[in-house]
Amino acid sequence: MMSHKIPLGELLPQARPMVLLSGYEPPTDEAAVEAFVDVTPEAPFFEAALDGVPGCVALEYMAQTMALCVGFLRRQKGLPPQIGFVLGSRRLDVRIPSFQSGARYRVRAACTFQDEEFGSFDCSIRDASDRVVASGSLTAFQPGTDGALGGLDRFSE
Repeated sequence: MMSHKIPLGELLPQARPMVLLSGYEPPTDEAAVEAFVDVTPEAPFFEAALDGVPGCVALEYMAQTMALCVGFLRRQKGLPPQIGFVLGSRRLDVRIPSFQSGARYRVRAACTFQDEEFGSFDCSIRDASDRVVASGSLTAFQPGTDGALGGLDRFSE
């Protein structure tokens, strides 16, 4: 899909410090992407008592990887990253209480459905031993371009 590394900030609508991903592998197709998270004490949401990041943050790791996949598609069309909203998840399964300090986790998002505003992605997070530590199917909405929130701004008058 793309042969050179593009900075995460050019592919995601989030800004630091809310970019939780550490990096990504160059995508090999346009329907899936794999990112990684390096857990350090400086990571957002790090809790010293856990010596890591709470497992519930898995949903945001998956959501940002999903946004990364969409960011690549938008870039191919000459468009900038755009904010999207996670509408829900099915079969969200987080199998660990926390993402441990010093570890690298791989996050994969594969598009299973997409139209102009909605998308569904099968996501998984694996640890260094390739064990699935979290998985789920996420559905998201990305507003159209006909107003501040895809036309929803008319309700604020």
